[in-house]
Amino acid sequence: MNQLRKDIKKIFWLYVAMFSSLIIYLAKFLIFDSSSVIINAYNPRLSALEENIIRGEIRDSKGTVLARTKKNGDAWIREYPKGRDFAHVVGYVQKGKTGIEAYSNFQLLEVSNKMMQTVNRIFSGNNLQGNHVILTMDADLQHTARKLLNGKKGAIVVMEPSTGKILAMVSYPDFDPNELNNTWEQLNKDEENSPLINRAAQGLYPPGSIFKIITSAAVLEKNADWKDFNYNCTGEDIFDSNVIRCYNSKAHGEVDLESAFYLSCNTGFATLGIEAGGELLGKVADRLLFNRNLPYVLEYSKSQFRITKDSKINEIVETAIGQGKTLVSPLHMAMITSAIANGGILMQPYIIDHIETNYGRIKDKRIPQSYGILFEPEIASQLSKMMTEVVEKGTGTQAQISNVSVSGKTGTAQNASGEDHAWFVGFAPAEKPKAVVSVIIENGGSGGQVAGPIARKLLQKVLNE
Repeated sequence: MNQLRKDIKKIFWLYVAMFSSLIIYLAKFLIFDSSSVIINAYNPRLSALEENIIRGEIRDSKGTVLARTKKNGDAWIREYPKGRDFAHVVGYVQKGKTGIEAYSNFQLLEVSNKMMQTVNRIFSGNNLQGNHVILTMDADLQHTARKLLNGKKGAIVVMEPSTGKILAMVSYPDFDPNELNNTWEQLNKDEENSPLINRAAQGLYPPGSIFKIITSAAVLEKNADWKDFNYNCTGEDIFDSNVIRCYNSKAHGEVDLESAFYLSCNTGFATLGIEAGGELLGKVADRLLFNRNLPYVLEYSKSQFRITKDSKINEIVETAIGQGKTLVSPLHMAMITSAIANGGILMQPYIIDHIETNYGRIKDKRIPQSYGILFEPEIASQLSKMMTEVVEKGTGTQAQISNVSVSGKTGTAQNASGEDHAWFVGFAPAEKPKAVVSVIIENGGSGGQVAGPIARKLLQKVLNE
């Protein structure tokens, strides 16, 4: 009898465990996984909806249509009026779905005022109309950014630091989403240019000297006496058998932290990196979302950082100047720069402003939200000051704007497979930032000479509006 009771208890607890597992799975599905299932391009329910509903439009912040469905004979086709300008962000619906077309798939097929539309359909024969998705982006600024790339491989991100709104995001090489059915095979075979990849969010690059922002943050956090730092730069130095050279082996002479920053002194920052140490560099990089998920809804790649407390000196010095194994995306650097511009607080980047029904009612309006503190306010203020000096008297003078104070950092990242990559990240006005820019030109050479002027023109355009 006792054995029978023991067996019954075992069976009881087995059923309890199975039931609990089922509850946990259902909760996970409803809370965490349901949204990904809803927007999945292979969801058969959504495929069925598309047969009876006109897919909603995608528009920019000023109402410019970026994607719409129109009748072509007996068929409905998706048209992209701005073509290549928004190819990577808006995405496409042929050959699968990407970009906003994928992420907002459910909203674009959701019918509001369904009863009214159904009655209208009975009398007029019109199809049901899905909701429209309104972006934070500006089609004019986006077009300007794409023109400034001038056919060069690279990417640009423009953000509003006080809200997290993405104002522009371009990548080149690109493609024409209107011709995708005809060019699909060619686009997929083009491994050299990878035109289907959004380099702004998915491209990973060695950061070069823009990483000195992160190294500086670590130094400022660790050492209250950072103003006492002094180093004599002769153009090159040896660190544990590793030779570090400044750009063109230029000797900068006596430098402190601030002058090493605006002169972009590699040997000075290699020394600072050793002082900060691998453990602190790793902690700061972790807080700044390296090796972590970004608060961004479309496709992206995680930035990579490899230094730990056990890393050797030669690894630390290379990392401190933005070389080594560190890789970062233009979007991620725009986020880090936005946090500095916003007093240390990162606002969650977002690209969808709201949903609009077929009858003009606004719903699901996005409210700007803080992601968290990336830098303490006094450190963000000091980094901003140092970045202003970069543009005023350092390597970033090509980003200067008349009567406007600009903060920035240049980067010339060594590239094992070709010419150096040209970087610039910055914001303006420095006192009350309205826009942040992140520019990468692959194999472009000098960041100050190549990426800086592009950033200047984009900042000017935002400030003049």
